[in-house]
Amino acid sequence: MFYISTLLPMLLSAAVASLSVSYHSKSICVLERSSVDFSCTFDYPLYSTLKTTRWFKPLSNQKQDGTQFGISVYHSNTAEIHQLYKNRTAYANQDRNCSLQIHNVSKSDNGMYFFRLEYDHGKYTGPWGINLSVAVLPFRVTVKTQKKNGHIHEGDYVTLTCGTENCTPKKEPFAWFKNQRLIPEATDNVFHIASVSHHDFGNYSCGLKTSSSTSTDEILLDVKYMPKNVEIAVFPSGKIREGNSLTLICMNNANPSVTNYSWFLIKEAKVSHIGLDREFSIKSASQKDNGQYFCTAKNDMGSQNSSVIALNVEVSVHQNVLLTATAVFLFLMAVVIFGLIIWRIQFTSKKHPTEQTPAATVTEEIYENLRKSQESEGKYSTSVVYADLSLPPASDRPSCNSQAGDTVIIYSLLSYNK
Repeated sequence: MFYISTLLPMLLSAAVASLSVSYHSKSICVLERSSVDFSCTFDYPLYSTLKTTRWFKPLSNQKQDGTQFGISVYHSNTAEIHQLYKNRTAYANQDRNCSLQIHNVSKSDNGMYFFRLEYDHGKYTGPWGINLSVAVLPFRVTVKTQKKNGHIHEGDYVTLTCGTENCTPKKEPFAWFKNQRLIPEATDNVFHIASVSHHDFGNYSCGLKTSSSTSTDEILLDVKYMPKNVEIAVFPSGKIREGNSLTLICMNNANPSVTNYSWFLIKEAKVSHIGLDREFSIKSASQKDNGQYFCTAKNDMGSQNSSVIALNVEVSVHQNVLLTATAVFLFLMAVVIFGLIIWRIQFTSKKHPTEQTPAATVTEEIYENLRKSQESEGKYSTSVVYADLSLPPASDRPSCNSQAGDTVIIYSLLSYNK
């Protein structure tokens, strides 16, 4: 009798202890329109008869601890299954295996699920239940940074998360895209950028590798950075001919956009400021435009100078010929004018010679024939002197008004006292 009274409580304790329900997952997240598995095992006392098994979901206005049944998702009596779950569930139907599968899940399936068994000596509901979250498509990319103002600067730590309205199925393989190009190293729903740079600026999207239809809309990763890759583009390109128009453009990458431009010319070791716009135009290029040019681009994040380019304006062959011909023409004109001036000076000198008494030449021969008069009486006497001059031909001496011959007779009356 003693043994029976001792053994009976032990048997009852063992029977009660064997009553259990185990859920393999406490929380599950699946994509809408997919299937979900509730893995479950249970136990009940030996020598008992299992009468009813059921899965139920408490209504939104009921307690979510399993104390209120709500609607039947599955019931061993199919007539008890709620209309929302008919033909959508599959029960394991194996001894002590209470796993349940729900197909084509939707947002309305969010909530807590419990397994309950009833046997001939009692009934039991597995505690805690399983929380089902249905990920409602499409995925969305969220950007987080350590900065409080939300602005992302170069060097910041940035996290991109691919998620949905309710949850994210982390067991699924993910794919990330930048400007619609795959990022091979990113396979999780979270993409970390330890030190963001201007190269990371762009539009990002994500989705499941197993389904192209899950791709998200693109979101801009707006990285703020100072002007980069500042360089000068010349239009038109190629050789620069004198007289042609020319435009220099200050090219750069910057975020935010450049607000201030400056142009500089280096010539003969002197730097001159020549412009303030993104473009610098030369309407008619000439030799005076030769020199070294560079530009400066500036935004709120900083500034950067471009590399220096040399501008060399070439004179065309036609212009060289024209310049040469002009120079030769001017030289010849100068020679002609100089010659005319010399000729005029000589002509004027011949037309108005300097007036002076011509000197007698050595060829001239002068003959004098002096004859003394016989009359010598008286106090005073008078003598007549005749002089004959023989002159050279008229061509060798100045002209005179005399019409006499080559011999000129000069009469001279001389008086003197004896």
